[in-house]
Amino acid sequence: MKKKIILLSIISLGYITSCKDFVSQDDVSPNEPSVATLNTLLPVVEIAIYSTHTGSIARNSSMFVQHTAGVQFQSNDYNRYIITETDITNDWQTLYNSGLVNCNQLILQAGTVNPRYAGIAQVSKAMLLGIATDFWGDVPNTTAGLGQQNLTPAYDKQQDVIAAIQTLLSEGIANLKQPDDKNANLPSSDDYLFGGDAASWIKSAYILKARYANRISKRDPNSASLALQFVDSAKVYSSGSDMYAKFSSAANELNPWFSFNDQRADYMKMSATLVDTMAGLIDPRLQKYAGEDPNGSISGAPNGSIGTDFSYVGSAYASDNSPLPLVTMFEAYFIEAEAALRSGDEARAISAFNNGITENMGKLGIGETETSNYLNTSANLTLAPDKQSMIMFQKWIAMFTQAEVWADWRRTGLPALTPNPEGAISQIPRRYPTEQRERNNNPNSTVVSDLITRMWWDQP
Repeated sequence: MKKKIILLSIISLGYITSCKDFVSQDDVSPNEPSVATLNTLLPVVEIAIYSTHTGSIARNSSMFVQHTAGVQFQSNDYNRYIITETDITNDWQTLYNSGLVNCNQLILQAGTVNPRYAGIAQVSKAMLLGIATDFWGDVPNTTAGLGQQNLTPAYDKQQDVIAAIQTLLSEGIANLKQPDDKNANLPSSDDYLFGGDAASWIKSAYILKARYANRISKRDPNSASLALQFVDSAKVYSSGSDMYAKFSSAANELNPWFSFNDQRADYMKMSATLVDTMAGLIDPRLQKYAGEDPNGSISGAPNGSIGTDFSYVGSAYASDNSPLPLVTMFEAYFIEAEAALRSGDEARAISAFNNGITENMGKLGIGETETSNYLNTSANLTLAPDKQSMIMFQKWIAMFTQAEVWADWRRTGLPALTPNPEGAISQIPRRYPTEQRERNNNPNSTVVSDLITRMWWDQP
C-alpha cells in the first residue's frame, strides 16, 4: 500500500511534464529531514529518476535524434527546435527539488550504518546529475540540493560535475559491496528498481562509469581504457539485472509514452528517418519499435512533416505497462565496441558490437536465427569500411527511447542527421537553455540561451 500511495502522489508529477502551464507541486521537498525515513526517501528519489529519464526529457531528445517526430502542437514546437526557458522548468525542478534534495538527505540519513541505502542514493544522484549536465552543461552540484539552506547555489563547471559523477559512483559501489550484516536496515520493496539487490546496483554503477568515461572521449586520451575497465567490472556482476523503469496498468503508474499518446493523441509519431532506415535493413526490431499506422502499415513522419497518419511508438516501449531501459548491458557492449576500436583492438570491438545487438534483440524477444541473419547481412562490422560509423549507427537504433542517444550524436556526429528543414534554427539543438527562474533568481547561474552552444565534452 505504501508504494501505491507514493506512486499516486508523485509519479504523475514526472510523467505529465509537457504542459507549459503546469505548476510544479514540488517546490518544497515532501520529506522534511526531521521526519523522513529511509524507506520513504528512497521511492521519491527513484520516482525522480523515472520522471527525468523516461518523461519529457526522453521524448524531446528522441525528436532531436529523429527517432520520433513532433507533428502537432507543443511537440511540433520541439520538433522545430523551439525550446524556451519556461518549457523546461518542470524537468529542472524535478531534478533538483525532488531528486537531488532527497538524494542528499538519503545519503545523510543512511550514514555509515546503512551503506546499502547510501550506495543506492549515490548512484541515483550520479544519474540525476548526469541528465542535468548532459542537457544544461554547467549546473549546480557542490552547493546544490540543500533545500531552503541555499536557494542560489553556485554552478559547477561541466568537467567538475562529470568528475563528481565518477566519485559518487565509486563511493556508491564501495557502499553497495558491504555485506548485508553491515547494514542496520536493508531496502526491499521500497527499491522500485532492484528490490534492494546489491549486485544489480553495482553492475549498473559500473556501466554508468563506462558511460561517463566514454562521454569525455574528446577531452581525455585515457577515456577508452577507462571505459573498457569499467565494462569489464560490470561483467563481473553479469548475474545482476539490467536497470529498467517498471510500470503497471494502474492509474498513475502507467508507462509515460503510453500516457502521453493517450492524453495527447497525434502530438508525436515515429520518425521516417528511423522507420525507413530500419525497414531498409529488414531490421526485425521495427515491429517492436513502431505500431501500425491508420492504413495497417508501419510508417514514419518525414522530417518537417505535420501529418498525423503515421505510426505511434510501438507496444514494446509504449503499452500501459511496458518497462523502459535506463542502464543496460547492451549499452555497455556498445561502449566497449567504441572504446576498443579507439584503442586499436578491432577483434574486441567486433565481438562487443555483436554482443550488443544480440543482447538488445534478446531483450525484445527476437530469436537467435533472426539475430544471426541480421548480423551477417545488415550489421556485419567485420566488412564495414567505417567501423566507428557502423557502431554508432547500430547503437543509435538500439538505444531507442533513451536520452543517451542525443549525447552520443552530439559527441560523435553519428549517424549523420539532416536538421528539420522547418526548424526555427538551422541546426539540431545541442543543449537546453537556462531555466527561467534560475536566470532571474540565481545570480550564480551560468546563463546560456543559444541552443547550439556546445557542451565542454562536445568541443571539437
